[in-house]
Amino acid sequence: MARREARRAQPITAAASTSFTTRRVNKTTFLVREADAYREHPFIYVKVHPKAPVIVLCDTGVDEPNAKHKHDRYIHLREYIEHYRLPANNNEALNPDGKRQYIIICTHCHYDHTGGLMHFLAGGTTEIVASAAGRDFIESDLGAHGVFNDIGRPPPYYKVTKWAQAFERLQYPFPHKESALGLSLPTKQKPVDLGITILQTIGHTPDELAWYDHDEMHLYVGDSFYREGEDGMPIVFPREGNMIEWIFAMQKLAVFVRTENAKAAAAAETADTEEDGWVQVPRRVLVSCAHQTSGVDGAEILKELEEFSFRVMIKRVPVVSSREWRGEVYDTWREEGKERTPMSIVAPRRLMEDVRDFFGHT
Repeated sequence: MARREARRAQPITAAASTSFTTRRVNKTTFLVREADAYREHPFIYVKVHPKAPVIVLCDTGVDEPNAKHKHDRYIHLREYIEHYRLPANNNEALNPDGKRQYIIICTHCHYDHTGGLMHFLAGGTTEIVASAAGRDFIESDLGAHGVFNDIGRPPPYYKVTKWAQAFERLQYPFPHKESALGLSLPTKQKPVDLGITILQTIGHTPDELAWYDHDEMHLYVGDSFYREGEDGMPIVFPREGNMIEWIFAMQKLAVFVRTENAKAAAAAETADTEEDGWVQVPRRVLVSCAHQTSGVDGAEILKELEEFSFRVMIKRVPVVSSREWRGEVYDTWREEGKERTPMSIVAPRRLMEDVRDFFGHT
């Protein structure tokens, strides 16, 4: 059906016994927010897949609660998903007793996205998906590239089982078992289309990715962008970032979203009018980010991002603060006044100079 369902935003449910809170974002997917020690407050997405016996998990959070929650019963994501009964899920756990296999999509390797990975490796059945474009970045120095060194934590040891190519559509099970010759062997189980497409979105980091849930028309973009939200979070570029690549990646996402919206609109136009006279309303792509922003209109927020980042590039947005971090000067660009865009950017000054030089706005 092309009719877009009207849903009230469900409040995030809080409990004294856990460092996580959860709400539903669509029919099959939940947003889990972690109250962590570093005030990252990552958004973790958990999809209970309707066609395959798997949990699709988007990132795993920090795995270190803040002082208020350090003595709670459920402070590790896997235990929470498998044992905590959620009002948003009919008072059932998302993956009762771990009966479903995990497919973890890592939007990128920073500590607030991969900190909880180790808990999902027991049993050897977890699949880990990362961007093939960022393989060298992940495997060369995870301690530095994942920012684990900066917080004094050892990086997790894990093996990516699926290096996803650009626009690859995931099928389950993954054909990753290898013969003695190193050849990929087909599995006996007939593959199931998970309805998930991976998009490589280099920019925030070389391994950044987004993924699209076709059935839900929902796009998950990791740390590529978000609004400041209640925590006042800027879009952050580390020194390994690339703002030129990021601009082109965001344009790619905008085209992708417009195309999906157009397909949905065309389907609504060709649909038969219902007997009661109601007109079919086309669905639109929603976007959810790894911090602060979830379930917003994709075309609208990407337009907002494009216009804001362009104003930054042409020096119409002021630098409101600067500081040294990791051996570089980082600037913060934020608009002032009533008409300000609810976004801001923090990046090494060098990256902004590179992008202005590239586009001729020095």
